[in-house]
Amino acid sequence: MSDDLPTRTIVTVSGHVQNVGFRFTVTRIARRHAVAGTVRNLHAGRRVEIDVEGESQAVQAFLDDVLANPPRGARIDDVQRTSASPRGLRAFSEAESA
Repeated sequence: MSDDLPTRTIVTVSGHVQNVGFRFTVTRIARRHAVAGTVRNLHAGRRVEIDVEGESQAVQAFLDDVLANPPRGARIDDVQRTSASPRGLRAFSEAESA
């Protein structure tokens, strides 16, 4: 079934998403959905990058959950998504800021 194929999506979330626990929240949600990847702050403004991979349905459910349940104090103004080739990661973690 094509929905079970591995997929990778890189999402850039803009707004008030730094210094509000956004990366911690994303990491907690990722573990609940059993997806792999990283989340990091981007230095070039008020943005966070989420690089997530896993089964297609799990990735979509994870992203829906993140966008519907940001931490208190966060404000999402824009979301940009890009597809990429899966890297075969097995865990989700916070990465160094870029």
